[in-house]
Amino acid sequence: MGDPAAPLAPDTWERHALAARLAGSPGTLLDVGGEGLLRRYLLGTEVTTANVEPPADVLLAGPELPFADGSFEAATSIDVLEHLPAAERAAHVAELRRVARETVVLTTPLGTPEHVEAERELAEWHEAVTGRRHRYLDEHLRHGLPTPEELAELGEGGELFFHGDFRRAAELFRFGVRRRPLDLVRLALARRDRELSPLPQRFTNRAFVRFTSVG
Repeated sequence: MGDPAAPLAPDTWERHALAARLAGSPGTLLDVGGEGLLRRYLLGTEVTTANVEPPADVLLAGPELPFADGSFEAATSIDVLEHLPAAERAAHVAELRRVARETVVLTTPLGTPEHVEAERELAEWHEAVTGRRHRYLDEHLRHGLPTPEELAELGEGGELFFHGDFRRAAELFRFGVRRRPLDLVRLALARRDRELSPLPQRFTNRAFVRFTSVG
């Protein structure tokens, strides 16, 4: 699963740190779509990763999670929803809630018109600079980022939180593509953001959904 001590990109660090904070301190946790990064933040938790491709503890063959009801105290889904067609997202949330006894946490980029347009421009910039398309940005554009209205429906009965500024995330992404690590480190250290808001703003980057007492 890679070097567990390797430094994380700022946006990666923030979303995992916040997801761990919202998850609390469960004894067991299923991280769907993860590569084990949550283990850095949940040191007393037994984390099982499940994904459609390696690295993962369990490889998934379809949308159903191969675990019995209530197999884990908690479950997380970090940056999965935006890679699923909209028609499959409710089933993904339902599966997470089925296998978790206490807490479910999901996070995804927020699909406001401004954010969608910014990602379209970023995908075009990446292709112009590198000569190739960016797989994950193309999946975002193809499936559509979850909108505030969609997330309110998917998160009915849970709590909804918002985080960050997608303009900063795009700036960090460009630094990384250009391989300017000193600029990346300076910007990350100066502006590391752990604050969650109950309401989205015009340039909000990310949404979190938390369900508690789901079992």
